Amino acid sequence: MLKFSPLQLIGLLAVMLSCFTVSITVAYNIGAIVSGYGASPAQAGLVATAQGLATAVAAVLASRFAGNVGSRWFFLAGLGVLVIGNGFSALAPNVQQLTAYQALGGFGTGLVLSTVMSTAARTANPEMTYGIINASMGGYIVALGFLVPRVILAGGVEQLFLVYAAIAAAGFIAAFAAPNSKAPEDAAACAQHAGEGGDQADKTRRQAKLVAFIALTGFGVFFFAQAGLGAFVERIGVGSGVPLTAVGYVFALGGVLTIIGPLIAGWIGARFGATLPLIVVTAALGCVVFALAVIASPTTFYTATPLYTVLPAMLMPSFLGALAVVDPSGKAAGLQPAFATLGGALGPAASGVIVQQNGYGALGWYAIAVFVTGAALMAAATIAADRKRKGATATASANALHEGIAAPAAPTIAVPPSAGR
Repeated sequence: MLKFSPLQLIGLLAVMLSCFTVSITVAYNIGAIVSGYGASPAQAGLVATAQGLATAVAAVLASRFAGNVGSRWFFLAGLGVLVIGNGFSALAPNVQQLTAYQALGGFGTGLVLSTVMSTAARTANPEMTYGIINASMGGYIVALGFLVPRVILAGGVEQLFLVYAAIAAAGFIAAFAAPNSKAPEDAAACAQHAGEGGDQADKTRRQAKLVAFIALTGFGVFFFAQAGLGAFVERIGVGSGVPLTAVGYVFALGGVLTIIGPLIAGWIGARFGATLPLIVVTAALGCVVFALAVIASPTTFYTATPLYTVLPAMLMPSFLGALAVVDPSGKAAGLQPAFATLGGALGPAASGVIVQQNGYGALGWYAIAVFVTGAALMAAATIAADRKRKGATATASANALHEGIAAPAAPTIAVPPSAGR
């Protein structure tokens, strides 16, 4: 297990934020691309799709080779590619070249994100580490909610991507403060199964990988819906009569909630398991999506949008903590950005087609169905992790009981036969 100094934790958080700016401002980017290039919603969604697909590919590669080099190498390489991609995006003469440059930047994002998530999974309390990561993301969303609309109004899409490039460049400083570690090999991660024979240990590893794959697939499906609808939240608000600057304030409010929500969720997940938060968040999201996209009024936009921002963030600590229990090596958690961004990459393009053909109401019903499907698959990891934790607790209690029975300090206590079982 890794232990971070405060400076290392701050460095890790700053690296993550500096590479994630484009990904968490998709709703603004879609609108800016539509206005700046005269692009259709489907074309603008394709830009986000290309960026997300490249992020997914890079995350898989980073997870695969995480044990070969230190994390700092991935941080510096990823941030360098991201600066180049966003810098060229500011100069792109058309939406086709912009798509290519954003794909390049997305590759850099994937290298950094995967390494951050894998590193966090190997800490002593991954739920709280992920809670801190997502809480810091909430604060960042607040800041971007004030900054990005003003950048778009002042300089359009060109100035927007210049700002993104500058933020990524600032991450180089944080990379030297962040921890520089390597992911352990799978065998080392399974050292906790030392009491098992070789065949049983291999079987345990295979089962853990299968459970992680099913859950990560569900995570990708979940974010397919989240990113698909999220990419058009700004359009839904503006279409219902909400001014663009007011949209920024609403997103900022969601960011404020996201500062607190993940910390609470991390605390709950560490104590009450990961399955209950999954059920509650999915049910709440269904209600929020109905209000936001199906009803689609200014009132529902103001009330539902902040909740739409915070609920997925509240789910992250408990789910990623469950992945860390299922796969202590951190490699499954390192793959999380690949599945999330793959789903997130395909989501905006699919949603753009639905909006063009059937409108925002149809998009809302579609998102609800996809959320439920994704959550059902994610439950593979949360249920497995909850069972594993209960088993570990029962084993620890039994060991403590046996030690108490054998202790010479209390030789006169009569212990019933059932207590030693």
